[in-house]
Amino acid sequence: QSGNVYTITNAKSGTVVDLSGRDNRSIIGFPFFNTTNQQWKLEWTSIGWTFQSVGSGHYIGIDGSQSDGTRLVAQTTPFGWDIWHDEVDPSTYRIVVPETSFNVDLSNFGDPNNGTLVAIWGQWEALNQTWRFEQGE
Repeated sequence: QSGNVYTITNAKSGTVVDLSGRDNRSIIGFPFFNTTNQQWKLEWTSIGWTFQSVGSGHYIGIDGSQSDGTRLVAQTTPFGWDIWHDEVDPSTYRIVVPETSFNVDLSNFGDPNNGTLVAIWGQWEALNQTWRFEQGE
């Protein structure tokens, strides 16, 4: 729901979407610690869903062109996303660059190691492109 804060967990690795504390820019997978750099305020806007870091106030966007492997970063400008139920497991969601087939993807096939980059890749039937949203406080 628009205006709510969520933790976003990868369906394959169990790690969460995290704004790196090292550079305050990279979007990575990391174990859940319930810190503000792992909490995202979702807003429905004219450009789609925006994901704003509770910790920094920055938004999840892409670092460059829309192509396989382009990493996600925190930026000051809102970036719009589509959110769709996964067709195989409707309890999970896909986060998609609007009007493309590029899905938010935990890199290295859903590598659970700390600091794995989150990027966009063309959609395929892979758990590392599906996510669970848990509403926070």
